This record gives sequence, structure tokens and C-alpha cells, in this order.
Amino acid sequence: MSEFIAALHRISATALVIFAVVAWMRSRFNTEVDIWTLVVPTILQGAAVSCFFIPLVNLALGGLRPDQIAAASGLNNFLRISAGAFATSTATTLWENRAALHHAHLVEHLTPGNATTSATLELLGRLGMQPEQRYAYLERMVNQQAFTLSALDLFYASAVLLVLLIPFLWIARPPRGKGAEAPAAAH
Repeated sequence: MSEFIAALHRISATALVIFAVVAWMRSRFNTEVDIWTLVVPTILQGAAVSCFFIPLVNLALGGLRPDQIAAASGLNNFLRISAGAFATSTATTLWENRAALHHAHLVEHLTPGNATTSATLELLGRLGMQPEQRYAYLERMVNQQAFTLSALDLFYASAVLLVLLIPFLWIARPPRGKGAEAPAAAH
């Protein structure tokens, strides 16, 4: 049984490494990525998902008697969904806050005396845009870049966090009990 548990830990750790690599890959995106830059990390992440959740459920439910599995599975799903909701709301808040920070940093450079700003506004004027349209277009570009930079920050932080979580997988041990062999048959 301990070899089985060690295999589950190795598979889960490998999946976390793949998740970290995918998050790192995504932290290198820009606003002009091509389709393959988006597809490759998504395929890798799909492979990691299947290699992560099955061993994790086995670790969570291993060692339980068959009559305990339904309740434990329900509790496991509740905790997983609650943690996902908490993480989603936290990530959304961080994304918005980082976007505001990046927006502030980007607009510091958009001054009338800045040659790039003046050239961009002049070019937009030659394209037929009115002054209000030029500034609105510039604001849209700044927002796009700010939210992109914010997402990149979150992906990079996620990559670091995923690597830091790997040692915690090795701490997880299913409870030992009479039904230690039962979960495999119960699934």
C-alpha cells in the first residue's frame, strides 16, 4: 500500500509541476499572442488535471471504510468547491487591484510633452479621429495593457505558489484503518 501512496504522491507532484510550468508559460504572454501560444499551455494543463484530481481523491478517500466514502466524498467536494470559490474571488480582486496599479504606472508616461504620446495622438488624428476619440482610444489601449500585465502577475505568482505547494502533497497520508484496501474497489 505504501508504494501505491508514493505513486499517488509522485503523480500529483508531477501534475503540480506541470501546472506551475503552464502558469509560468502564461506569465510570458502579451496582447498579441498567436493561437499556438494559447493552445499549447491549455493542452498541457488538460493532461495535468487528469493526473492531479484522481490521485488527490484517492489520497483523500484512501483508508476509509466503504460506508464512509459517500460522506467523505461529499465533504471533499464541498471543500474543493468552497476553496475554488474563495480562490476565484481572491484572484479577481488581486487582478483588479494590480490592473489599477499598472494603469497608474502606464499613464504616468502619457503626458503632452512625451514624444510617443504626441506622435500617437497625431497619428490617430490623421486617421480621422476627433480629440475625444483619440483620448478614448488611448485609454482603451492603456486599460488593455494594464489588465494584461495584471494577469501576467497573477500567473507568475500562481507558478511560484504551485511550486511551494508540492512539499505539502508529501505530507498527505490517507488514514490507516480496516478499510484501507476498500476504496479502490468502491470507486
